[in-house]
Amino acid sequence: MNHDPSEPDHLEHVVVVGAGHAGGRVVQQLVSLGFAGRITLVGDERHSPYERPALSKEWLTSETEPTLAASPIVLAPAAFWEPSALRDARVERVYERAVALDPARRMLTLASGKHLSFDRLVVATGGAPRDGAIPGAKRPGVHLLRTVDDSLALRRALRESRSLAIIGAGVIGMEVASSALDLGVPVTVLEAGDRVLARCLPPVMSEWLLREHRARGVHVELGVTVEAIDEAEERASGDARYVVRCKALAAEQAQAPETFDVAADTILIAIGVDCAPAFLAGTGLAGRQGVDVDETCRSPNAPWLYAVGDVAHVLDRASERGGLRQETWRNAENQALAVAQALTGHAQPYRETPWMWTDQLGNNIQVVGQPDPRDEVVLRGEPGAGPCTALSVRDGRVVAGVLVNAGRERRFVEKLVASAMQVDIGRLADPRTSLKELAA
Repeated sequence: MNHDPSEPDHLEHVVVVGAGHAGGRVVQQLVSLGFAGRITLVGDERHSPYERPALSKEWLTSETEPTLAASPIVLAPAAFWEPSALRDARVERVYERAVALDPARRMLTLASGKHLSFDRLVVATGGAPRDGAIPGAKRPGVHLLRTVDDSLALRRALRESRSLAIIGAGVIGMEVASSALDLGVPVTVLEAGDRVLARCLPPVMSEWLLREHRARGVHVELGVTVEAIDEAEERASGDARYVVRCKALAAEQAQAPETFDVAADTILIAIGVDCAPAFLAGTGLAGRQGVDVDETCRSPNAPWLYAVGDVAHVLDRASERGGLRQETWRNAENQALAVAQALTGHAQPYRETPWMWTDQLGNNIQVVGQPDPRDEVVLRGEPGAGPCTALSVRDGRVVAGVLVNAGRERRFVEKLVASAMQVDIGRLADPRTSLKELAA
């Protein structure tokens, strides 16, 4: 490997570690752009690459058990992943887990002990769901949700359950709560913080969503920590399988005594993901936020290394956060194209206005930008009373927006956020002034 690493035309072998949405799209985009070298896609899931949003919603609630072979969540075109098509495109699919990297030799070690050399490496490993090291988290009735197999296991468990406890009130936790309601399974949600969906909603919208869930029968406990998951003792017929031992972090915030138990047949832990790829341990190329990359998705520490999707932390020294890591469908989709363009010699700065959506209790909720609880919030419409938009304003500029059943307004909110234009708060709050007009 004596090529100049700054010359993509000389590349012979690109290895993509992570065969999910982002990694799969990188491979497809490289082929589409006419990449002339070899491509190897490494990942230990035995499935074709697929999109994940449906796993906490439709896959749990559909009348018949879904199969990936017939599912639209497989990255289209599905025929791309047929063995003969991969061979024709000079793509090798390796069904293994990467366990170590030798940066000096550009050598990847796989779980089988096999070594794989490369010219460029793309990290697309996403995040591994955390279990919080909760005692009892490995019990058979305790679930994490990240993969198709996780979703199918949870689906089967819910159909045999009389109660579900969810630890974590983020997007996955509350989506599964909504799905369980559709299945008629009573739900208790346990959250250490003081809000639901605190990472992506401003307080006023968290409060609305909490009211909606409670009104539908979801029991939500805020400000509590889970100390252990134990098997129920001396179970009688009809008794729950497990007991979740809980403790209120602040008695005045909790809806229950200082310590209390929650009985459940099935438990889901949904407290976020760990984005530090294990195979990069000791290399200095990754940290808690994943893999640091510049605006072309390239590591500033290794010019042959790229990252994409949930694991990519795009540095921005000018921002308060120092960078941005997005766990969204759109980021996985679009950043994959940016990486493929960079690898084929057409690097462009990758800038993506954050956007995500969640469907809960019959409501479509879309979030543009990054709301901060310190922002002023301007409401257009009343939450729970028809379509509503909550706009987060900072220093006279719209920095984020939450749209509830108001998806047609999204492109105007995105324009307001991306442009960082000054807005008239009075006109912004006046529903007679359209967002289209304000964004013009």
